[in-house]
Amino acid sequence: MLVVAGMAGVVALVALTVVAATFETGALGELILAMLLLAAVPFVLLAVASFVLAAKFAGGGDKVRIGAVVVGWMLVAGSTAAVLAHHGWWGVGVAVGALLAAFSSAERTREWFERPRLLSSAHLEGEVV
Repeated sequence: MLVVAGMAGVVALVALTVVAATFETGALGELILAMLLLAAVPFVLLAVASFVLAAKFAGGGDKVRIGAVVVGWMLVAGSTAAVLAHHGWWGVGVAVGALLAAFSSAERTREWFERPRLLSSAHLEGEVV
């Protein structure tokens, strides 16, 4: 789900960039262009956070789990605003964010992330990792 959220952020970023690149400036053109590019910032942050957390997810750790919960709630909040302001298709983002937050907050997920980690063979031999 984190990879899906990251890809959705990239798709939205590309769409905003295309609109900004093809925008014809008028009386308030520069201001509107700046607002379009400013609107792209949350998508960049969401995509980067989603991909980084997805890469670290297999190793576990409480910070990764909490990060996934935060990304899920950010996705819910942002997609809810987009549903109200733009289009109903953003409801998919609400659903994915809610599932991500719910699954990452579950008791069994918390137990899995808090499990003891196996030491690597290099760590067992006394090498500095």
